[in-house]
Amino acid sequence: MSKTLIKNIGCMYSGNISAPIINADSLLVENGKINVYGKDLSADGATEVIDAKGTTVMPGLIDSHTHPVIGDWTPRQTALNWIDPYLKAGVTGLVSVGEPHVPGKPKDAVGMRALAVLTKQTFDNARPSNMKVYGGAYIMQKDAPKEDFQDLSAMGCVATGEIGLGSANQVSTAAEKVKWAKEAGLTVTCHRGAAYLHGSNVIDARTIIGLNPDVICHITLGRIPFEEIALYFDKTTSYIEICRGQMGSIQESAEIIRLAKERKELHRILLGNDCPSGFGIFPHGIWELVTLLTTYCDMEPAAAVACATGNNASAFKLEAGIIAPGLCADLVICDAPVGSSYQDASQSLSAGVIPGVSLVMVDGKVVVEAAKVNTAAAKVNCSH
Repeated sequence: MSKTLIKNIGCMYSGNISAPIINADSLLVENGKINVYGKDLSADGATEVIDAKGTTVMPGLIDSHTHPVIGDWTPRQTALNWIDPYLKAGVTGLVSVGEPHVPGKPKDAVGMRALAVLTKQTFDNARPSNMKVYGGAYIMQKDAPKEDFQDLSAMGCVATGEIGLGSANQVSTAAEKVKWAKEAGLTVTCHRGAAYLHGSNVIDARTIIGLNPDVICHITLGRIPFEEIALYFDKTTSYIEICRGQMGSIQESAEIIRLAKERKELHRILLGNDCPSGFGIFPHGIWELVTLLTTYCDMEPAAAVACATGNNASAFKLEAGIIAPGLCADLVICDAPVGSSYQDASQSLSAGVIPGVSLVMVDGKVVVEAAKVNTAAAKVNCSH
């Protein structure tokens, strides 16, 4: 039995977009789960005590859009160990929306099911650098049977691959499969924007509205009209994802946030990286999107962080991303970067500067700290 007390917390981000800051200065973690938070909690019985020294505690960031293959290898970038720098920057969860970069990708449902099972089980059995990879995103083919969706959900898979990566990519070929996936409890993801992966399909607005997927991926990709973005807010119930790989359209990302604010629907905004891809590998990509929201979109830091934590967790039904009793203790402790003029992480984020991470925790276990982090050093480091 493990019991960890984090004390002297200066600011606690909840990850909950509806109430993004928690009025508490201490947090108790027990057996990998958040037990309770409050004021001046006692360390009695704690096997470990972490002193936050007045710095910020928040949920670990979650990347809503990744394309892993096997372990920490990606043929797309001919790279090994690509996951490690993400974890060391404070990303504790990667959601796969398809494993299409495997050489010789299958072209039928049998092969896609096998690929989904393989990736789900391998990432469950061996976490690269302690990262939680939510793998096994079933890419829909025309011959996909209903049983596949039920079986993969029962196995613990959380999502389908982006509609557009497989042969079921029109209302006529995918609508029934979307229905089966949702009934099975899988989060249905769908491509929108330009298609940069050879062999993938462009999905238009009419198809997306007809399918009403749970997540519309990277709608800033390739610069679609502002009027189309408004249609997605009006005509679907989908989460709307902004991706780092397409940050070239900052203006369009800002328009998405403007509409979400106007409609009081910031809970529908997801942040992802869309990598590894032809764009590259971006360990700080989620942080960069958070700073985009705090600067160009005038969001409070804790709310911007919630888009990258609780919102992503909600979309994919993950037991993480929010500081609440019973959820996984995937946490980050951070502060303003050393050498900066900022007083704390919130002030740093408000200025568009990524904070310095001092500790990363996954399932209540410290996995990264001090010199091992992949950000600027924190101005004040926690201790334990």
